[in-house]
Amino acid sequence: MELPTQDEILKLISIIQRKTQMYLNKQTSELGLTSGQAPFIMITCENEGIPQNRFVELLDMNKSTVTKMVAKLEENGYLTREANACDSRSFDVYPTEKAYEVLPELQRIGTGWVDEITAGMTEIERAIFFDLLRRSAERAGRYFDDH
Repeated sequence: MELPTQDEILKLISIIQRKTQMYLNKQTSELGLTSGQAPFIMITCENEGIPQNRFVELLDMNKSTVTKMVAKLEENGYLTREANACDSRSFDVYPTEKAYEVLPELQRIGTGWVDEITAGMTEIERAIFFDLLRRSAERAGRYFDDH
């Protein structure tokens, strides 16, 4: 098997990213959400009382984007924020009943896409694929931390 060129690799990464966004945007819009809001709801439901700044690390986003996203989800009734008991300058984020109601559908959407893009792969190939994606994402993140 011949190694792909850098252009081919970049094209494939771009296609996967674009098609993923298209799929997620279509699926989440049917719930009245954006694809960018879904991870916040899912993470908050799985980690009640999560410090707002933790989203910066988990989603590799800047603080102002996280603040805007959490504020919008709070305005729309999916999340609530409370001052952190130990640090009044910090907020902890909690899911509402509305968030828990959409959680199963968001999980179904995510599972559906992963199943779609890994269809035809063996379990070993899926494990290797996810490991390589994780390592590539970590390396990409470190690049911007270092530069």
